[in-house]
Amino acid sequence: MRHFNKIFLPLILFFSLFSYAQYEIKVNFESGIEFKSQTDLINQIYKSRSKNDIEKLIKEEDWIAEYTLISKPLQKKIILNIRNKKPLFVLNKKFFYDANLNKFKYETSNKDLIYVYGPITNLEDVIKIINNVSERFKVIEIYYNHVSGWEVISKETTIRFGKSLLDIKFKNFNDTLNYLLDIGRIPSIIDIRYKDGVAINYGSK
Repeated sequence: MRHFNKIFLPLILFFSLFSYAQYEIKVNFESGIEFKSQTDLINQIYKSRSKNDIEKLIKEEDWIAEYTLISKPLQKKIILNIRNKKPLFVLNKKFFYDANLNKFKYETSNKDLIYVYGPITNLEDVIKIINNVSERFKVIEIYYNHVSGWEVISKETTIRFGKSLLDIKFKNFNDTLNYLLDIGRIPSIIDIRYKDGVAINYGSK
C-alpha cells in the first residue's frame, strides 16, 4: 500500500452508512486543493451512502492518479487518501496533460501551468520543447500553426523554432544561449528557423 506524504487537508463528514450508523470520513489530498473538481468530489462524498458509492465517485474522476480507501468499522471511520495527476500543460484550454501525456479535463487551477495553442497532433513535440527550453527560461505559452510553426513565449524572451523541431535547432539554441549568458544579454527574440544560424533581436517582441 502506498504511503502518502503528510500534506493533509482533513475533512470530517458524517453520513448514514451501514444501518444508519454515523461514520467519520477523513479525506486527505496529497497535493492540497488544486482543482474545483476536488471540492465537488467532497460535496458528492457527503451525499454518499456507502463505501461502494465513494469508490464509484472516485473512479469517475479522471484527475485522480491513485487513491487508498481504508475502512475502520469498529472505529466508525473511513480514511480516503487521494493523489492527483500533476498537469504540466494545458492544450487549447480543453485538456490538461501531465509529463507522461495522460489527458484529463481542463478546469480552473491555482497551479502555474504552460498554455499550449494550435492544431497539434504530436504532443511529444510539446514535451520536447518544454524539456529543452524550461531548463533555461520560464515557459508561459507555446503556439503552433501550419504557416510559421512553433513559437515559445517565456517570461524572458520569445523563441521561434519554425515548423520542424530538429535536434540541430536545439543545439543551436543552447549554443546561442550559452553565448548570451556569457555576455550577460538576453534578447527579446531568439529566432532558430534558419538552417545556417540563429537570429536575435533586442527590440520589442
